Amino acid sequence: MPLSSRLYRLAYRMMGNPEEAEDVVQEVYLKLWKMRSELRQYRNLEALSVRITRNYCLDQLRRRKKNLEVTSHEQNLYNNGPETPDQLMESEEKANMVHNLIETLPEPQRSIVHLRHLEGKDYEEISEMLNMNVNAIRVNISRARKQMREKLEKQYSSWRM
Repeated sequence: MPLSSRLYRLAYRMMGNPEEAEDVVQEVYLKLWKMRSELRQYRNLEALSVRITRNYCLDQLRRRKKNLEVTSHEQNLYNNGPETPDQLMESEEKANMVHNLIETLPEPQRSIVHLRHLEGKDYEEISEMLNMNVNAIRVNISRARKQMREKLEKQYSSWRM
């Protein structure tokens, strides 16, 4: 584990928590172990390890931010009292509309959007699950969002007429 101290320092600096930094280093070593057969093609394993550590930390921080946003939204709902039946029905209709839009997407996009937005998977996890390149995943998500946005705009414009 020759790089563990450097990776730990980087993870600690990004995460701000010693336990989380240790978890990050452990995950990085696990990822390196899984890709051990491919490591010969990399010239600089230290640079690869640092990049993996950095990306994993950024993913964790994004998840933390997303969880904080959801928690603060739930807290606002709690502080503002229970939703009225109208508000409940409206939020259910919006959720159903989004799910229906996702169902209209072509298959690779539908699976990717579901994994990314409904299950909260990061790009690397989706890449491993679907055996696709991370860039292809990003492109598919971007195209799916664009299609969904266009369908929503059509739907809202037809309602206004």
